[in-house]
Amino acid sequence: MGHHFELWSAKALATGGRLSRTAHFVNMALNGTGSFCAAFRKRWIFLGLLSVALNAINIDWQKTPLWQGILLVVVIATLQGSVLELVVITIATLLVRKRKIPNRREVCDNLTLIMNYNLLALAKGDIEETYQRMYEAFLGNLHPSIATVLVSATNDNNLRQYELHVRDNYRAKIYDELMKEGEAFAASEYRDIDPFRLDNVWNKFAHLNMSTFVTERLPQICEAYTKDFMCIHRISRVLRKCGQYQDLMLLSEGDKLGYTYTDQTLYGSKARPYNQPLFVDSPDVDNIFRRRFNYTLVLDGDTRVPPSTAIDLLAIASGNPEYAIIQPAIIMDVDDKDTIFMHLEKLRQDINAPVTSAMAYVLGHSGYYGKALIKNSAYIHNVIGTRDHLIERVPIDVLSHDTFEAAVLKSYYAGSTALYEAPPFNYITWNIRERRWNKGEVLLSFYFWPLLIGKPMRALQAAIQGKKFVKTKLRTRSKLDFVSSYQAHSAYRQMWMKPLLLVFMILHINIHLHYSYLPIAIIMFLIIIFPKFATIRRNNLRKTLIEIFVSIIQFTPEAIVGCVRMVRAYQGNISTRAVEQDFLRKNPFISSFKHLWVYSFVALTAGVLVAVFAQQLFLIYMMVTTLFLLPIYTAITSYTPRLRRVSPNTLLSYRDNILGSVENISDLTWQELALLIQPNVSLV
Repeated sequence: MGHHFELWSAKALATGGRLSRTAHFVNMALNGTGSFCAAFRKRWIFLGLLSVALNAINIDWQKTPLWQGILLVVVIATLQGSVLELVVITIATLLVRKRKIPNRREVCDNLTLIMNYNLLALAKGDIEETYQRMYEAFLGNLHPSIATVLVSATNDNNLRQYELHVRDNYRAKIYDELMKEGEAFAASEYRDIDPFRLDNVWNKFAHLNMSTFVTERLPQICEAYTKDFMCIHRISRVLRKCGQYQDLMLLSEGDKLGYTYTDQTLYGSKARPYNQPLFVDSPDVDNIFRRRFNYTLVLDGDTRVPPSTAIDLLAIASGNPEYAIIQPAIIMDVDDKDTIFMHLEKLRQDINAPVTSAMAYVLGHSGYYGKALIKNSAYIHNVIGTRDHLIERVPIDVLSHDTFEAAVLKSYYAGSTALYEAPPFNYITWNIRERRWNKGEVLLSFYFWPLLIGKPMRALQAAIQGKKFVKTKLRTRSKLDFVSSYQAHSAYRQMWMKPLLLVFMILHINIHLHYSYLPIAIIMFLIIIFPKFATIRRNNLRKTLIEIFVSIIQFTPEAIVGCVRMVRAYQGNISTRAVEQDFLRKNPFISSFKHLWVYSFVALTAGVLVAVFAQQLFLIYMMVTTLFLLPIYTAITSYTPRLRRVSPNTLLSYRDNILGSVENISDLTWQELALLIQPNVSLV
């Protein structure tokens, strides 16, 4: 398709025809030039102004008060203006969908990397899940240049001790696995050895005498690799996850004492003490100290790193040294034992994946999604700073740190390489995540628009929190160009569409339009259906239709649910694990109505009122109907695709690992014995 567009645009330009401007837009999209950004912005603005004019024409001004009509035009134009970016994005994706960013790779033998799993454990189950992922990543990417560490921000001392205990169990398992492979290598039984480890670990010792290798070198090799499976405990909670890997980078560079975010004139009581130790002293901390890793692969506790992925990312980084962030694709990791909702999220991501790749191509810049390969030297130089020259670009109280990091660091989209993560368990855990992200977006707005939003919101915070309020400032403000600001504010625009949509529905009751449902029909069409034109194919037609149907059910109530989410964003965090456990213990329908019954009640009440007082409001009927069905939708999608309840199987892999890491059952603790003897015992 891209080839046909190239021919068409070249012909139009050569003939000087009326299509020359559009063809120029096509060429810019195909070439991925910076000029495309300007063209993107101009067409977005043009379409927005056009929507203002058309919406003004659609109002019956003879029956509508002037102020109401103007307000409606502003609301609809803002809504449609935000949505119209999808039109430009869809067109750009159509033009470049066969174009891919060339992931240059070069030899990376001189580069080192540390895989960084970040965890704040609230229960033992969190620890077990993270270590299982970490173990798989470590063995699947075993290499002399790669180490792996769990950076823990866990508060509970018992859980901290449990983290060390589980680490030691996995170390024993790793040691045994490597000893078996080493002995197989010495016996030339290569079929018993993982191919990646054969090439990158064992073949380096092929020149040795195998008898000497087994008796003298092999135990040392296994011990050395085992020590690179680490766990360190961070002392400060400053910057949360972002602070975890910032402090890890500083430790790697040779700093054991903290010097960042210590200025009380900027951060008040949120500042940490100057020269406070970064981590609890331990052999693992000493192992990382001054190793000066070139890159850090930042990961979450549930991130799966497929075999050889880490070294592949390092090779891409070697081939693109000018980039500070190498952002791999993030793919939803599901199987037939997961919920329908998880499969729907995976389906939605698969359908929209070409859009992510296309936008990275035409904008020449990728977003940073919190899980990526980061160049330590560039990050410290541009984001953290040194003792003599502090930068501290990330606000101390911000949640969405990746927005600031992507704004100042060149980010490269390595779409040919992927990390895997689990999607939300069901609609409720998805809503909890969205609520947390909304809070992050609101905090971001304080710093992006300090006068317009920051000052009034800080004043509101001070009034609500009273003596608990801590006034904070930003040391270094980031200057965003169009691409950076467009990507940084994308989620913020989507968040504010929900209250604007609700305002439109309220205004719609008393305002007379020539075509009553046309504005909202256009909005829904552009959000749900039009983007599919860029991704729909014959082989995914059925999946696309399913995704459209499900999106109508899930997102139509967002005018109300999204507003509630924004209002409740500052309430205490809800544990998604607690919600998952609730659904595992109870019938999904009971759990769904327990969490969402208010929406059904509001929908039923609103439906009755509309039926009595405003029978013609079809739009309200559609919204309250989907709102009423929300608990039912949540319950159904909390089953597996075979309509079976999800079983709590997260303990099984850990039980297997316990058995695999001990030589004698007497070596097990009584807690581990309880896990093996009682299949249904809870670790939470």
